[in-house]
Amino acid sequence: MRLVPVVTAAALSLANDSWLNADHPLRLAQLRGRVVLLNFWVFTCGNCTRTVPSLVDFDEQYRDRGLTIIGIHTPEFPPYSGEHDKENVRRALRAYGINYPVAQDNDRRTWDAYDIHYWPSFVLIDRRGRLRDSGYGEFHERDATHKEWSRKIETLLAEPSPAPALELKAARDRDGVRLTLIAPPGARVNARARPALELKDGSVLRFSAPHLTPDSAYFAEPPTARAPVGTSLKGATLRASVCPAGERICRLIEMAVDL
Repeated sequence: MRLVPVVTAAALSLANDSWLNADHPLRLAQLRGRVVLLNFWVFTCGNCTRTVPSLVDFDEQYRDRGLTIIGIHTPEFPPYSGEHDKENVRRALRAYGINYPVAQDNDRRTWDAYDIHYWPSFVLIDRRGRLRDSGYGEFHERDATHKEWSRKIETLLAEPSPAPALELKAARDRDGVRLTLIAPPGARVNARARPALELKDGSVLRFSAPHLTPDSAYFAEPPTARAPVGTSLKGATLRASVCPAGERICRLIEMAVDL
């Protein structure tokens, strides 16, 4: 197994449409705030399948702490080999106990985008969506390379997530201004600490929404507030408690507003 440090740069997006162990195609922008490990593999590759137990171990050990493993299943041989068949891939996932998401990369789009040359290969992406490490080759549970990957994963998990970037949209009508608070993909706005827009005159506009998540902890849709006609929003301060994607602890976000 060889680890290949990479220059920190933004990770390339995933454009795969066919997925297993996922109810919708995953995109890296939706996973911002989580550490992501891409594994390029194919079920007919012995080096790949002998490495799978280590990846299953990482998934069980680190998923709840913020790691998402994504298998990028890239066939080595032409379609007659059966590597392109989704049901064959599904059977392989069951056989090897793989519960993390797997994308079919039959056209090698993601393989080529990341300039991959070997099965298996790995790309490690941090919470901010930046490439941090890569490597290739077989490794096994508890061997030196397994421990090195574990150390790298734990290092990135220990790094803070970027503060979610909130967007405040304003729609004016004859009754005033309707304000809508938009959180980034995967982030959740805390409904138990309702967002507030503090105006320069000391008054406060509070945001709400009719639908909450089943535990009543978060808004299930973007919360809104209404500013009456004549309200000055210049110099206002927005305060909201937001839980970043993949995290269970909310952060207080403050941002200046000048609408």
